[in-house]
Amino acid sequence: MRGLLVLFPILAGILLGPWPARAEVAGLVGRWAAETPSGPIELQVEPAGRGTAVRLTRSGRALFDASFGPTDRPGVLEATATGLFAILGSRRAPANPLEGEELLWAREAGAALIVSRLAIDAGRPSIERAQLLRAGERVRLRLERLVGERMVVELEAELARTGR
Repeated sequence: MRGLLVLFPILAGILLGPWPARAEVAGLVGRWAAETPSGPIELQVEPAGRGTAVRLTRSGRALFDASFGPTDRPGVLEATATGLFAILGSRRAPANPLEGEELLWAREAGAALIVSRLAIDAGRPSIERAQLLRAGERVRLRLERLVGERMVVELEAELARTGR
């Protein structure tokens, strides 16, 4: 019996996999906020199953609000199903930009977590990206969006941990 109890954490780790995939992403867990000229920014990062959930708002409007889970590619996370899709057993969130749906994904790039969104709006691609990087006791945020054929920095801010 004692041998089975010793094997339980090992088996759970094998079946469930680690969360998060890297220690750098674990350092982002929590609630973060900053005041910027374009309004308040709030970030919440938390564990979600084998992945992570990210909610980023500016002036109360959600910029990114999704849960991400691991894929077969190391460092790449896909948006996971929530709500009815999750209840019905779907693991992946529906995402076909050609049919008006948004494609969300995240990836680990060095010590940063980069969350991206692709949508097709009136036949033109719309790409937004948020880079989250732990900087000491703060999180450095960089928001970018596609303008024409290049990514333009829309906002850079350092967020402090909050208790809310």
